[in-house]
Amino acid sequence: MALRPYEDIVGPLVIPVRGKEYTLPTVSLQDGLRIHASKSGGAPLTAEELNTILLGDAYQQLIDDNVGGDLMDRIWLTAYTDFTTGRDSAEEAWETGIPKAVREAAKAALVLMTPQDEATTTPPPASGSGTTAPPKTAPRSRGSKSSTTSP
Repeated sequence: MALRPYEDIVGPLVIPVRGKEYTLPTVSLQDGLRIHASKSGGAPLTAEELNTILLGDAYQQLIDDNVGGDLMDRIWLTAYTDFTTGRDSAEEAWETGIPKAVREAAKAALVLMTPQDEATTTPPPASGSGTTAPPKTAPRSRGSKSSTTSP
């Protein structure tokens, strides 16, 4: 038996939205290695870089077609799932929502978009509860009682 071309078996990921189909690119070896390196502590990827890798030209088409945020999230996570766990998982994610394990993996991918050194510029709080005890004062003298009788 002769092997069929890989593209005939897997093919590109096609996302149907409102009667239109958006064809997402196949992640190249180089881009796949960049994603894996970034997840492993290498150079972080920006949101723009991830959108270019996972959605390609379809990203701008989706923006131009006014696709909403929730649907964009589902498309992005479906593309990410296709890359990380395969087509069957991507189809399941598209049809039934994003499985928890995939959501967690995607959240981890989003973390890699922000360099850890620049993630915050706020210094960590000092140790302790954040409250201060009132200053200690000497106990007040009750003094002597004054006489209420007249001479």
